[in-house]
Amino acid sequence: MKRGFWYIITGLLLAACSQQPELEVTLHECSPIPSPRACATAFVANGDAYIFAGRDSLGQALNDLWRYDAETDTWTSLGQTPLSPRVNATACVTDEKVYIGLGFKGKYGVDSCYMRDWWEYEPATNQWTRLADYPNSYTDKVTSFAGDGELYVGYGFCWNYRRDMFRYTIAENRWDSIDVQAGMFDYPTRSFGGTGCTCQHRHFMGSGYYRHSLDWWAELVDGKHWEERTPIPGKTRTLAASAATENHIYVTCGLHYGGVNTTGDVLRDIRRYDPMTDKWQYVAVLPEGMYNHCCFVIGKRVFVGLGEGLDEKITSKLYWFEE
Repeated sequence: MKRGFWYIITGLLLAACSQQPELEVTLHECSPIPSPRACATAFVANGDAYIFAGRDSLGQALNDLWRYDAETDTWTSLGQTPLSPRVNATACVTDEKVYIGLGFKGKYGVDSCYMRDWWEYEPATNQWTRLADYPNSYTDKVTSFAGDGELYVGYGFCWNYRRDMFRYTIAENRWDSIDVQAGMFDYPTRSFGGTGCTCQHRHFMGSGYYRHSLDWWAELVDGKHWEERTPIPGKTRTLAASAATENHIYVTCGLHYGGVNTTGDVLRDIRRYDPMTDKWQYVAVLPEGMYNHCCFVIGKRVFVGLGEGLDEKITSKLYWFEE
């Protein structure tokens, strides 16, 4: 009886310890964005961060652009863009140019509500150029990567789950399929709401939702196929956000959902992935949980915020810590 009691106490203590971050970082709060939103798109160019579109507290889709100066901790509105209002767009940056578009606005399952337009944006001149449309309508919350003269975009949602991946050749303004559909149980699974980014010229992606939240993590090798890597530890998640420094990837927060018979749990944790060792570390816990948020990196600072909580309350808060 006594031995069983101490086993229980020991197990509870170990579980409690496992919830403590392995690394100690200091969280700082930035000035709030004047226009709070969720489901926005973040990118960094020329040392500044940009926040595009998303959904406001009234549920209205937006199409404006904001610039954030981390040195002065100030926000500047750049006004409306040529793109129509939307949520869950994507963006990637290469050679000081931004490639941005896709997303969703309207009624789920209606093809015309899934945006296929693709644009080039030059922050230095604020010039927008429309490019070739995306090849299909699975454009809600895709994941995108920037390579040398090529971009990789895929894993979007329309009326069903898919795992399409396309290569966009910048010089030729052309899309090509690189991932032929196979059996539905092939790795990685088709899903919605995953997150990924590029670190050390390697492309990684994981998490998402398919009947329940997922923890998978994989690398896109040679732009042709996925190779399984160590899963994201902690609770499974969807609608998380990630960003990369020179040596690490940070996966932040998200929504844990176990299925139709469970309630959702908004996560507050930040996990760090090392591509060289294929290992994860538990870095920090935010003051509040969030999903449908943004994550970006400026120098050695990792920023996370501008999302929503379990009560769907949209936050204007943005936090940062230094690697």
